[in-house]
Amino acid sequence: MGGGNTKQAAPVRTVDVTDSRCPMTFVHVKAALEEVEPGQALEFIVSDGEQIQDVPRNLKQEGHRILKMGREGGKFRLLVCKGKA
Repeated sequence: MGGGNTKQAAPVRTVDVTDSRCPMTFVHVKAALEEVEPGQALEFIVSDGEQIQDVPRNLKQEGHRILKMGREGGKFRLLVCKGKA
């Protein structure tokens, strides 16, 4: 029973920000990240369009890592590892 070499972080919780409008979307994302420790993962659900363009870019600028990104219909799931403060 091989586990393979890839280890995927399990999200501490999932945060749906699809109903948020800019600039509040990233305010909600940052608030959720403040509740977890560096190295922990959160999953964010964002909508197509502005959110999927802005949220990943802002996360990277803030020093967080996107571990996985997948599309489900008109929404996207982002698995994010919190960076160091």
